[in-house]
Amino acid sequence: MRTEHPDAAGLSWYYEYLDQIANLELKNKPAQQGGTALRYRAARDAQGGGPLCARIARTLLSLRPGGTVILVTGTGNPQWLPHGETDGPSGVAVLARAFGALGLRSCILSEARFLPGIAASVRAGGTPLLDEPAWRERANAALMLPFPTGAAAAGPFIDDLLRRLPDIAAGFFIEKPGPNTQGVFHNSSGKPKDSDWVAHAHLLAAGLRARGLPTVAVGDGGNEIGFGRIQGPARDALAAAMPGASDCGCPCHGGLLDATEVDLLMSAAVSNWGAYAIAAALALAHGRPRLLPDWPEVAAGISAPIAAGAYDGYSGLALDTVDGTSRAANRAIHQLMAEVLRLAGEQGAQS
Repeated sequence: MRTEHPDAAGLSWYYEYLDQIANLELKNKPAQQGGTALRYRAARDAQGGGPLCARIARTLLSLRPGGTVILVTGTGNPQWLPHGETDGPSGVAVLARAFGALGLRSCILSEARFLPGIAASVRAGGTPLLDEPAWRERANAALMLPFPTGAAAAGPFIDDLLRRLPDIAAGFFIEKPGPNTQGVFHNSSGKPKDSDWVAHAHLLAAGLRARGLPTVAVGDGGNEIGFGRIQGPARDALAAAMPGASDCGCPCHGGLLDATEVDLLMSAAVSNWGAYAIAAALALAHGRPRLLPDWPEVAAGISAPIAAGAYDGYSGLALDTVDGTSRAANRAIHQLMAEVLRLAGEQGAQS
């Protein structure tokens, strides 16, 4: 495994480009327009400045083949998105594929109701899903496990998981709701979620950190696990500027911002795009552009969950769009990231 420093060979601008592409806001709801820049700036300020994907790639360079990366995703609601949405599964599929190429096995977790769509995306992206005995023998495969819902079930599940999985290297939380400071889960509009309907995956983040293992989160609305990484003046500024951040309007009045602390947060316009940027950043850091899967595989991963009952989280339609962004927009984001890798390779060849 190549371990080039992410800022080596004049690569810093390419990480900057990836961050900018992942935060290209293409929203069509006035209430949500402008929020991407607010969240990204707060995340960047809270983490010392510099491209977020470069900071994540730098941390992940320490991972060695044979380890296990935990990937957690899945969100929805019982009325409109009972089987999940198209944002999250594709991001997990792209990262599982990249980690597999680096010799790292993936363990993918979500509520049982969301697993069929996520499994379809991961398979469409090229990563084999295996039973646990076979998975333990293969470094480029994925294991999928149901994360039980409700607070009471989370602790025993997490304790068993952390004992059971071999050589845990890191934990990722992608488009996964987390609770605010009062323990209430919300969607990105500030509507509360039933605590017993969701997996309390934020407790897994705490368990991993207690063991000194790196935790990485990707979110696009402020309500996802990881936005607790934004503290101090950066959080105060975000709460003051972002609608619903300080007062969600629900009975808790605690705001929709997640309070879960993680080591690294990638804020993005669409969570899938943030995951793609991390995969591309790993490709830059390792000098392996193919770590970012080709578009046909990514497109298949976006479309696959629909047959399992997932919908676009914004429109609610059974279309291969993501958070209201069109097929063309998602392809353009991927193409721009691939172009960054091409430019970086060209620059490396000239140096």
